[in-house]
Amino acid sequence: MRFAAALAVLAALALLVWANRKDIPEAARALRTADGHRLSLAVLLLLVWWLNWTLLHAAARRVVGVGGYAELGRLVPVTLSSIALNLAVKSGNVAGLASFAYDARQRGLPRGRVTAAYLAAAQLAEVAFVVTLGAGILVVCVDGRLTRAELLALVIFAAGLVVRVAAIVAAVRSRDVVRRLWTLPARLADRVLRRPAREHDTQGADELYDAVAAMRDSPRATVPALCFAVAVDLLGAALLWASMAAVGAGDRPLVALVAYAVSTLFGIVGVLPGGVGFAEVGAAAVLVSYDTPVGIAAAAVVVFRILVMWIPLVVGGLIGYRVRLRPA
Repeated sequence: MRFAAALAVLAALALLVWANRKDIPEAARALRTADGHRLSLAVLLLLVWWLNWTLLHAAARRVVGVGGYAELGRLVPVTLSSIALNLAVKSGNVAGLASFAYDARQRGLPRGRVTAAYLAAAQLAEVAFVVTLGAGILVVCVDGRLTRAELLALVIFAAGLVVRVAAIVAAVRSRDVVRRLWTLPARLADRVLRRPAREHDTQGADELYDAVAAMRDSPRATVPALCFAVAVDLLGAALLWASMAAVGAGDRPLVALVAYAVSTLFGIVGVLPGGVGFAEVGAAAVLVSYDTPVGIAAAAVVVFRILVMWIPLVVGGLIGYRVRLRPA
């Protein structure tokens, strides 16, 4: 089913490119003549964006008592590898947990607390995006540019967010529920392999429950992490702004914010990893709706997606590979 959906998306993209083929030379020209200083600024913003992601995870780990800002240097490669995994696999940002779980095994850290910190960071990032999305949608509504596609994507995202939040709330209210969810993969494996029923280790589940309970009881401690989560999206919008300015799409921060919000929204609800296809179309459509020539809009989106998709995917993938080869 997903393969068929991917083929449909690729076919739609090919059709879109063909329909706008007359604008391809303009896009290529915009890329060739891009402002080097603005591109350098975009690369600098990318480095700050990476650092901010690391600070978000460090702040979340500090809340649950499994490290903090003192381990920032150690967390940089782990975070970059995690970002690459989330881009490569459509998993609702769960795939990136593998990098932190591997690091926890290497260092002998409590799995439950590491898991709680990662899930907290991921959920705070989603909450922060709701703020960014709200600001973007507000601008679009005021300008009267909200389309049916954007409205549909918004409804799908909201429904998914409500389900995830409800599941997390239900889980953290009961230690038994957390234990059952924690041991579910092992119990399913026992059933598939026809092994006799047995007790499974729930220490990690108890650590997860205790860590989340600590966060629930001291919400003020999560404020720094929430601030870093909001900064992730603000920096993402700044990256799109710098990409637009570099190719001559204008110096328009509000348009960049709207395009970033819609691009990220389409990427979340899209069926392909990293939001490939959906994110590009969403951002380009917004830029064009704000009177940016199609070719220039395409060039801006290409630069932006190279910065937030392809460079992190390659760099994080290489880092993850090297870390795996390094002995404990």
